[in-house]
Amino acid sequence: MPPIATVVADLASTPKPVICLDTCDILEVVQCLDWDKPGSPRSVTCIRSVRGLLDALAVGPDRALVVITDLVAKEWEQNIESIRRKADEFLAKIDALVGSVYRAAGFAGTVMPVYDPLASRALVDDLVALSTSLVNLATRVDLDPALTALALNRVMVKKRPSHDGHIKDSINFEHYLELTRSLRAAGFTEDVVFVSRNRKDYWEGDKDRIHPDLKPEIDDQAVRLRFFGSLTAALPNLGL
Repeated sequence: MPPIATVVADLASTPKPVICLDTCDILEVVQCLDWDKPGSPRSVTCIRSVRGLLDALAVGPDRALVVITDLVAKEWEQNIESIRRKADEFLAKIDALVGSVYRAAGFAGTVMPVYDPLASRALVDDLVALSTSLVNLATRVDLDPALTALALNRVMVKKRPSHDGHIKDSINFEHYLELTRSLRAAGFTEDVVFVSRNRKDYWEGDKDRIHPDLKPEIDDQAVRLRFFGSLTAALPNLGL
């Protein structure tokens, strides 16, 4: 895992747009197979965005650099199996609902086409593989104790994104701020974007733009870090 300085040096020699990801946006590829709220499934457009990004970088690896912190990678490892199970359960529930319809058809004497249960298919495995590919593609930045200390201070003063006492979001945010700040100091002019679907800590309510409390930090002339609430929104702005 390279420190920030190494990533900055590499980008100085081969400049390209930088995409900093939050854990939720990598897990969402599998987590989208679930209910957003009862009776309302989540949007699955994130799958198309991740697949498009991976395909684009497979053909043109110099089109962008995906960056995650070591903490993001660890959070992904800690959560991917439970999210996989929930996706399996979601498909099983759909199968059960369809099964009820088929039983009704049987009672009514209505002929129905053969139904291939969703839970027996490879969809969840394929989505986990897609999420894994995104993690493996990313450059994993090592954690810096000084930046972790800054994140802890956000917790102590209840400063967003740690306004509710959680430190992990602030650790990631401090590292992405410092990466961008260091790149700008080295004369880097390409786009650097931070993507997070974490509405509670980063969004301005339900609007997929950075919360006003954080906007001065990312808009600072020494930083100039762009924020997007999803990869779906970010990628067209990077020509991907």
